[in-house]
Amino acid sequence: MNRIDLVAGQNCPLSSKDLHITLSHAQNPEGVAVDISAFLLNSQGKVASDQDFVFYNQPARHDQGVELAVGQGKFTFHLDRAATSLQKIALALSISNGLAQGQNVALLKNVTVLVKDFLTGLELACFSLDTGTYKETALIVAELYRHQGNWKFRAVGQGFIGGLQPLAEFYGVDVGEGESLPANTGPAVNTPNAAPGSMPPPAPPRPVNLSKIILEKRGQSVSLEKRQDGLGEVLINLNWNATPVKSAGFFKAARSGVDLDLACLWELHDGSKGAVQALGGHFGNLHRVPFIELDQDDRSGQSIGGENLRINGGQWPAIRRILVFAFIYEGVPNWSHVDAVITLKSPQQPDIEVRLDSHRNDQNLCAVALLENVGNQLRITKLVDYFNGHPAMDKAYSWGLKYVAGSK
Repeated sequence: MNRIDLVAGQNCPLSSKDLHITLSHAQNPEGVAVDISAFLLNSQGKVASDQDFVFYNQPARHDQGVELAVGQGKFTFHLDRAATSLQKIALALSISNGLAQGQNVALLKNVTVLVKDFLTGLELACFSLDTGTYKETALIVAELYRHQGNWKFRAVGQGFIGGLQPLAEFYGVDVGEGESLPANTGPAVNTPNAAPGSMPPPAPPRPVNLSKIILEKRGQSVSLEKRQDGLGEVLINLNWNATPVKSAGFFKAARSGVDLDLACLWELHDGSKGAVQALGGHFGNLHRVPFIELDQDDRSGQSIGGENLRINGGQWPAIRRILVFAFIYEGVPNWSHVDAVITLKSPQQPDIEVRLDSHRNDQNLCAVALLENVGNQLRITKLVDYFNGHPAMDKAYSWGLKYVAGSK
């Protein structure tokens, strides 16, 4: 089956209900952060609830068969799970804080939507849009919609003024600025006048939290808010594009692409030090020293969840500092095309995002961020400092570990 290439306004039938859909763009200007999202719409073109908004703070709606790989620009769809009330899915792209920073989608030069069969990887449809003249900060790129009992794909390419929040509100999402709780959660409500034995009414749903912090410049820091119940589990996620270019000049090992690993050096207040990384099988432990654990080694870059370091926030007082880094285990260093992003997540706190920019393609290791214990508060600082191997990085940050050759 040949791929169908579309222009704005055209549509085509989908031969599969299990899909990978990737949104990509031609340029990655420094300081421009791009978010993608999906809106699950009813026959009135609105979301039925705020849970029907899939984006970086709410990346999955499993009961409807939708999942977003945050940082990869990739959706997975299993359309046979969609409720009959779900009539359309709008796919959108937006520039984070675009209005405030004077940025728009014209900076991306071109936006491409590629639809693949989930099982076979065959390309089913493609829509490429020249955005060089677009002045908007958001773009409704494409739609999946029901037609006579089947699903179709439509190329849209419609600009939207105002960014992600106005776009979400246009589709009926209740957006609350400054909220720190996720959508549709909240504490129980006491009702002293309720009849004995009766259940209290449910708490009103919380607005969707769009808050996100992007550390844009090297040396920029932010601290997590102190909470009485502690940090909770802190998750550090790495996502990247394993095969970002097809030309033979960039990646000689084209079949395997790039194996980008997430890792960290750690130091406790008692002076003990070490590393958590797949190299050498040092996956750590969440409940014993070092209270840090690597959950998987994604050698393909195709995992929806990417790679994750988990930190036991209940043990944060014992930790002095953590140096988060990424290194290319296999493949030719080409950071500018890998488009990697690290996101720090902590319960009821805004996501903190660090992109691996200011590229050094002659180095295979990047010190991404430093997490420090400052009065038992977690402070994260953007580094994005490139090195030719672990010893050089260790020396730069005065860790004092000894290194031997390792494999995985």
